[in-house]
Amino acid sequence: MATYDLHEKELQTGKTRVVFGCEMTDYDTPIIPRENLLLSLKGKPVWLPSTFDIGYLYPRCVPDDPAKGNVSDAKLSAEELGGTDMFGIEWEYVPQVGGSTTRPGNPLLDDASEWKEKVVFPTKEVIDLWDWEGARESAKVVMREKDFWEVVICTGFFERLISFMDFENASIAMIDDDQQDDVKELFDKLADLYIVLIDKYLDVFGDKIDGVCLHDDWGHQQGLLLSENTLREMVVPYMKKVTDHIHAKGIIAECHSCGKVDPLIPLYIEAGFEMLECQYILDFDTLVPKYGDRLLMHTSPEVPAPDAPEEEQIKAARAYVDKMLAYGNPFLMDNYYSPYPLTWVFNDEVYRCSRECLSR
Repeated sequence: MATYDLHEKELQTGKTRVVFGCEMTDYDTPIIPRENLLLSLKGKPVWLPSTFDIGYLYPRCVPDDPAKGNVSDAKLSAEELGGTDMFGIEWEYVPQVGGSTTRPGNPLLDDASEWKEKVVFPTKEVIDLWDWEGARESAKVVMREKDFWEVVICTGFFERLISFMDFENASIAMIDDDQQDDVKELFDKLADLYIVLIDKYLDVFGDKIDGVCLHDDWGHQQGLLLSENTLREMVVPYMKKVTDHIHAKGIIAECHSCGKVDPLIPLYIEAGFEMLECQYILDFDTLVPKYGDRLLMHTSPEVPAPDAPEEEQIKAARAYVDKMLAYGNPFLMDNYYSPYPLTWVFNDEVYRCSRECLSR
């Protein structure tokens, strides 16, 4: 593998960019960020990879994206977000949390056995009618070519069941002997739908797509929403059906899953994911040495307050790089989960320090 000595001019480009609300240097990297991230999946990055190097694609034309409050190719007001998803389920956008939720109390299904009668799946013909040409044109503006781009399926399996049944009924259906077979049939059909949708993304955006991110939250702040055994039986096989298709297309599979999900790390691996967008509350000291060679996990740096002296910012950045490289280079996450925004000084030092360490 080639090595690249650090040259200070890499940080003195005079160019900047804004990612997740964070203004930072647009580095003159020896290889493009996309290539570096792919090397990181093999344990051989040139610098510490970052979510700043990933583009998440949420086209407005996919009904789930504005319904869930995530649109990457248009700037929509809070009033324009929310609404009906691809199943006709109504979502309410909550500006304070930057996302949407279904209003409980009037679920589409009272029992999972009702899904064949009441759930209307979008067909391929319906999907083809969405404004993909508009999405393609918008992508020319928003998709930075040198980044790693993922399309996002923002409601997975358990989350989708919740949207149909409300949380309590969905949780019961997952463990009720009388409903489990119906849930499995529903999830199998969902997997087929997601495969059709992924193929459409690839038809429209082609080799600009490097991966697919599938959302399915399995935990809360204190622990698991469902047991490991339940998730292994009820969800993993259908996720694996989707990730097998993703890999057959030659791209990467990532799962977004919130919560204190430490015991479930083996399940994400069994489900076929190479990457996990997770929260800072995981015990990375235990998990990464055990699973880091098979699953690249997002981590959040501990940073001083933005008005802290530069010396503190630099010290914190170096400590973070040392810890990450000892772990085996999981992601530097953006400031979403960090206690403070990541400063320009901090980001530059993470790049500089990791480049130096990894060029040796």
